[in-house]
Amino acid sequence: MPYSLDTIHPLLVHFPIALFSTGLFFDILYRIFNKEELDHAGFWTMLMALISAPFTIMSGLIAFMGQADSILDLSEFTHAILMCPSILIFMVLFWIRIKYQLDLRYSATKRNIYSLLHILAVGMLFYAAHLGATS
Repeated sequence: MPYSLDTIHPLLVHFPIALFSTGLFFDILYRIFNKEELDHAGFWTMLMALISAPFTIMSGLIAFMGQADSILDLSEFTHAILMCPSILIFMVLFWIRIKYQLDLRYSATKRNIYSLLHILAVGMLFYAAHLGATS
């Protein structure tokens, strides 16, 4: 069989990476042009990334378990140690985006903090993905 859960992980990783970074790009464009359609695009791409991320994480864990001696080896797997918190940060950012929509729209300080955290989460995601690609 040419495809299994451990060989499909490299195919799945591109979806959340591309969607999270594209969502950030739409959010930046929204801040520049103040077009509500760009805010909606950022929302939906972040949602799609959050939907695709668990499948990617599960396939990565299965691939890891196929190569590791035990689950205790996970502590040495920096890629996973960084990836899971970055996805958690995206989940919190998405919740903030829904719960505090008006605050983000009318408070420049809150919008700036949200944007900074979003940029940091994408940077963390890129670095974790890089570590996964090199291991």
